[in-house]
Amino acid sequence: MRPSSSMHRTRAVQASSSSRRQRELSILLWNTWLLPGPLSDNNAYNRAAEIPTHLASHDIILLNEAFTYKSLIIDALRSTHPYVATLPRRCWLWPFFDSGLVVLSRYAILDVRRTWFGKRSRWDLFAGKGGVGVRVDLSRRYKPDQPTRESSYSQRPILNDEDDESRYSDYDSDEGEDDDDDDDEEQYEPKTIDIYNTHMQAGHSRGEQKARHAQSSQLGQFIAQNSFRASAVILGGDLNMGPILESVHYADDEDAKERVKAYGTLREESGLEDVKVLAEGKGGDINRFLARGVRIVGVEYPDVPIMKKGKKKGKRLSDSAMVVLKVRV
Repeated sequence: MRPSSSMHRTRAVQASSSSRRQRELSILLWNTWLLPGPLSDNNAYNRAAEIPTHLASHDIILLNEAFTYKSLIIDALRSTHPYVATLPRRCWLWPFFDSGLVVLSRYAILDVRRTWFGKRSRWDLFAGKGGVGVRVDLSRRYKPDQPTRESSYSQRPILNDEDDESRYSDYDSDEGEDDDDDDDEEQYEPKTIDIYNTHMQAGHSRGEQKARHAQSSQLGQFIAQNSFRASAVILGGDLNMGPILESVHYADDEDAKERVKAYGTLREESGLEDVKVLAEGKGGDINRFLARGVRIVGVEYPDVPIMKKGKKKGKRLSDSAMVVLKVRV
């Protein structure tokens, strides 16, 4: 007996429903404190060598203050997170340091957008701070257990040059090939997500406040212009500001008001919403996320790992907490 048209429709609906499953992503934000020796703890190299073991379980990794030894982290994670974008210096001579921003992804990075802050003040003049945004293809997840063909994977996945065609490097899709994971992958609707990483102006002087306000406008407009058609957008970073007046990082009430005002500008210009933090004492944390078009599962603050080797064994790997955002897309 031939199946009826209604049976065909039922199967089509079921298949369509299956293809629209939301994928859960784990996004780690971490200010790694990898400043040159005297500016941190004179132990940046050893800390950088241990950091990768605490990153590999997350899908997208956003690092701040990776000013030194970032290559140790990138190389250590190349087998699991081969897609990498950074924000280098605009000029080889000045500022002294780059942005310290790194994005690592399990999923293919299709494109990269960069902006350097036009206004910086005091100590931040020495670093090329700004924002780096990546468009990630959630239908193309790197599988380290699968052999990759020479013709289908570039050995230069670090995306430093906006004109570098290697930013499109990826393993070929497995269309037409047998793979035990194919059925599972097809349960997800093909989708892209725009993810931005930034580290904004620190400090509470008048000049630093003005720079933070200018950066909020610049970054917000940058995100709005580049992601106005994107269905899902996330911004993470050490923003040095937040949505409420209470924070251990603020000098006084006036400083708090100015930072909250600048944060409001960033939200308004970018079109993103604050990701509320329910963890006790973390509502005013300056390491945070904004987003739209995603379902927030939760925000977690894992304990900062400690050194396991060397003369500083037992010390923390960073002076900032890690933040993990879990979303469904």
